[in-house]
Amino acid sequence: MLRKNKSKSNIFLLFFQLMLIGAIIASCSSPATPAATTANTPEATSEGSQSSSSEPVNVRFVILGYSPNTPVLYQEAIDDFQAANPNIKITLENVSWDLAHEKLIGWITSGDVPDISVIGPKWLPELMRLDGLQPFDPYVSQDFLANFPDSLLKPLTFDGKIYSIPEALSTRLMYYRKDLYEKAGFTEPPKTWDDFMKVSKAVNNPPDMYGFSIQGSGDETVWYYSYFMLGVGGYFTDDKGNWALNQPANVEALQYEVELAKTVGPPDVTAIAQETVQGLFTSGKAASYWGPPWTLPAIDQSIRPNVGLADYPTKSGKPAPLFIQDSFALFKNAKHPTEAVKFLEFWNQDKYQVKFNQTESLIPVTNSAGKDPAFANDPALQRFVASIPYARSYPIKDGWETVNVAVREAVQAALLGTDPQKALDDAQAKVENAGYK
Repeated sequence: MLRKNKSKSNIFLLFFQLMLIGAIIASCSSPATPAATTANTPEATSEGSQSSSSEPVNVRFVILGYSPNTPVLYQEAIDDFQAANPNIKITLENVSWDLAHEKLIGWITSGDVPDISVIGPKWLPELMRLDGLQPFDPYVSQDFLANFPDSLLKPLTFDGKIYSIPEALSTRLMYYRKDLYEKAGFTEPPKTWDDFMKVSKAVNNPPDMYGFSIQGSGDETVWYYSYFMLGVGGYFTDDKGNWALNQPANVEALQYEVELAKTVGPPDVTAIAQETVQGLFTSGKAASYWGPPWTLPAIDQSIRPNVGLADYPTKSGKPAPLFIQDSFALFKNAKHPTEAVKFLEFWNQDKYQVKFNQTESLIPVTNSAGKDPAFANDPALQRFVASIPYARSYPIKDGWETVNVAVREAVQAALLGTDPQKALDDAQAKVENAGYK
């Protein structure tokens, strides 16, 4: 928690006594100030940080919900925080992920920004280029930062300053039906693309059972493609850090994905919603699904004992899992950064983190919450945690939103019959024509 600075009073003339009393009351009820703050930090000139009014400051705090539970969980913490800090009011706004990027750009462009918002780190370079964010360093305590793994903070750090704080984390694994695979002669989960194709063909019996439930619509389309891209040694950029969407490994990945979709996937994969793709597996109509930990609670109890988890197959058999984290950003024009960060530290207490991650089936981003028995004693969740050290995420690089759309359109075009090489060539051209390298 942030440390409070105690006011020092001087001896004033009796004439000013009433004014002094009012100033002391306002000072004692004002929010905590970080120990690292000095008169030259942004905090010293922020509205609310130096307020002499006894009226509560109003912090705008934006989240991007994962489920209907998300705002409920945050509001529970807000209620507790406001009870302990009656001079701070937290106004919670829940924005959908589909609208988030547009909202973020609109807020920065108009100047009417919230204090803190959850973001996808993929947008960080763009938001920083627009001069819309400020680092957290002047406002957070070192004890607070020390509770996050370095591997999560490092991608969010630019020029030695922390521009984002981890909020949520997931890795992606292969869900598979152990009973069906064993009947097909696979007593262990397949590790290579060749073996995965073999077992998927063996269990494929549409429309009652599909060998593989594959995503071809919505934002998850890019992540699904990433499984294959990482699985053959490809990536969104080249060795120099330039966008390289049409490099040979990526083309090979898309060719394999298209072959899987045509051979063992459900029909019309470009028109199936994410919930439906996941639902095919969780309801027992697909033998495999590659995805995040929040799929676990949705699995039908009748098949749950027969569901296994493993690294998804790659061309060589060497694991190459994807991890994705979401994070908090502090806006440059935030009206109440000190108070907003004070709530952020409050939210990251184990009491709220454990319940949040349990309810949303996510991996804790704080070290202390990850040690809680709720996670330490959960074998399925621990399997996701075990993949973090060797998992890789997408590049945090300017132009991601253009890349995201271009790649999604390329994957969908290939699934609908366009040659994968041409589809990715077109995607690369779109990115370059937009001015990104």
